Amino acid sequence: MKSFRQILIAATLTLGAFTAVLYTSCKNKCGGTTCQNSGTCSDNVCICPEGYSGNACQTGWSTACIGTYNCTRENCTPAVTGVKTWQSAITADATNGGYTIDISNFNNSNTTVIATIDSAETPSSAVQQITVSTAAGTYGVNATGTYNVINGVGIINLSYTTLLSGGTTYDCNMVMTKQ
Repeated sequence: MKSFRQILIAATLTLGAFTAVLYTSCKNKCGGTTCQNSGTCSDNVCICPEGYSGNACQTGWSTACIGTYNCTRENCTPAVTGVKTWQSAITADATNGGYTIDISNFNNSNTTVIATIDSAETPSSAVQQITVSTAAGTYGVNATGTYNVINGVGIINLSYTTLLSGGTTYDCNMVMTKQ
């Protein structure tokens, strides 16, 4: 009888220890939030890595920019003739987490450029800085600008320099309005 009681006590203690370990390992250490995208928890608040924001690090900085845009080229030096309006698409770039985007048909050139979102601010409440630093092929682009939400519409304003394959450099401004 003593052995049965010892086995029962040992089994109860083992089950209790297992339950405690399981409970503490499954319990979210960040309150009711699970930190995403490699975010870490400190004092029940998710600390987000560069490129992500939100209470659970769930939003990539580039997320608000993704979509189709109507584009208008303005104020080029030297003057550019031809089409001054076109459409471009912005998609998330897979190389740098939540803070890079691909802009297709940049400057109506059938070229895709990579841009970096430099600010962790929420687009609905603040302006995000955008830097275009590289381009595919020989179509060189350097650009800086902003993404902002105005009356519920995302707008990108870019000032850019392009170096065409013939060696001609153009300095232009572009406004991209999200559809």
